[in-house]
Amino acid sequence: MQIRHALMLTALVAVSACGVGVLAGSTGIGAASPEIFWQIRVPRVLAGFGAGAALALAGALMQLLTRNALADPYVLGVAGGASVGALGTLLLAGSAGGSLSEWRIAGGAAAGAFLAAVLLFALLGRRLAGPTSTAREDSSTALLLVGVMIGSGCSAIVSLILSLADQGQLRGMVFWLLGDLNGAAHWEIVWIALALALAVVWPTARQLDWLARGDAWAATLGVPVARRRMLTLIAAAIATGAAVATAGAIGFVGLVVPHALRLLGVRAAVLLLPASALGGGAFVVLVDAAARTVVAPVQLPVGVLAAAIGVPAFIAMLLHRPATRRGE
Repeated sequence: MQIRHALMLTALVAVSACGVGVLAGSTGIGAASPEIFWQIRVPRVLAGFGAGAALALAGALMQLLTRNALADPYVLGVAGGASVGALGTLLLAGSAGGSLSEWRIAGGAAAGAFLAAVLLFALLGRRLAGPTSTAREDSSTALLLVGVMIGSGCSAIVSLILSLADQGQLRGMVFWLLGDLNGAAHWEIVWIALALALAVVWPTARQLDWLARGDAWAATLGVPVARRRMLTLIAAAIATGAAVATAGAIGFVGLVVPHALRLLGVRAAVLLLPASALGGGAFVVLVDAAARTVVAPVQLPVGVLAAAIGVPAFIAMLLHRPATRRGE
């Protein structure tokens, strides 16, 4: 009953958030002309909801895959890889003097996210596969440290790309890195990626629960461990890449939302994955509505407000993690 109530609450919050999103504008909360409503507000809400849903889904997948509640596409450097892929694609296209579709940007972002995730698992594969609680405990610290290092390396590459970009590209790249939904009209990219990622992982979500208990346990139940890990990794990379290509760098969505749902009792992967998508979409839409109205008519970057919420939440989770583990 508690899980059903949590899911109903998440769906209600998602619907309410979309309602607030389409009413929020640069002049505050209120109705708009049909042209502004259908051509600006609705596509922006769809893009924001899709990006938040994809990031939260990717976060839930990374947490299940690594057996670590602090795992997140940004914390583990996967989103940093997506940023490198997207900005690198933009830079190469600008240097060649050609136009670039958002589909190619999304492809570059997904490739960068996948390569960063592969690097993470290549460096920590044996630790993450540890069957004992001691091995998993040791892997938690190593996971965060290696993820931070990968993210730092990606940040350095992003800085290099920005230094090589011309003035015409630089402004758009900087706003994109801050997390920006202005002009995010091609919302269908992230929704297709979200649907594809869910189609890959949701039908076999129970296997993710078994993997979370250890590779040896999952193998005894007939789970193809290596194949399931790779498919989950690909799904998370696709979702992260599409979200970053659509909305730029919006951090901590994949960390805060799945953890909050677990606190509400939603733990089984078959329920956690769609609930995370709904919760993440609602989170980004509400943050974007606040970004447009708090200091209207000035619009704040979505990523700034998301970080203002996510950073304290991450610190609180990190500080309380040892106590939580002892009580489990």
